Amino acid sequence: MPTHDDALEYMGIDYADEVVERNVTKALEAAKQTLLGSVGEDVEELLPGDPRTKELVLIYTDDLYHQRGLSAKVSNATRMMVSTMELQLRLELARKRERRGGVSPSGCL
Repeated sequence: MPTHDDALEYMGIDYADEVVERNVTKALEAAKQTLLGSVGEDVEELLPGDPRTKELVLIYTDDLYHQRGLSAKVSNATRMMVSTMELQLRLELARKRERRGGVSPSGCL
């Protein structure tokens, strides 16, 4: 998962005062939970170091920080990429869970 510094760098924030620090921290934590809820809480365990995980969290963080929610400014290409990356991770997690004899929390993937 990306760090606070990763998020600042991704968003191009060179100087962060207290308010910026707090808002980035809140956005990053919400972004991490969004990813875990979207693809599965065991994503870090089963797909350690997968670059899509980090990228999705950074995309979510940037969007939450700058737009305070999904904006019409987000391009369709970006929405499609995010949706595709989430689906890829969910499918890979399902395969890994199946190999270790488990079932996904939702029971459907």
